[in-house]
Amino acid sequence: MTKKELLAKLKILDLKDIEQKKSVVCSLIGHSMIQSTCFGYFYCGRCGNQVGDSLGSVYSQAPETVIIGHNCDVCRKNYKKMTWRDKFMVVDPFKVEEEK
Repeated sequence: MTKKELLAKLKILDLKDIEQKKSVVCSLIGHSMIQSTCFGYFYCGRCGNQVGDSLGSVYSQAPETVIIGHNCDVCRKNYKKMTWRDKFMVVDPFKVEEEK
């Protein structure tokens, strides 16, 4: 599916809830390799669903992921390899949130 086709489908669905829209995007084009992690669990950076874990073994996709909040060379290198499918509707993984 192309980005243009995805946008056309989203327009037809006319979803107002952004979280629902993100879930639909993941259903149509797959989960993003930009992910968050907590205690060995990996979560899609777009919809928030769990996509893997490294608790009982090794998460095989970990070497290709970009972890939100990391600013390491590996994550930067992986980010350059990603396509629009991984970056669409996902926060900038390298943006540092300002302290309040």
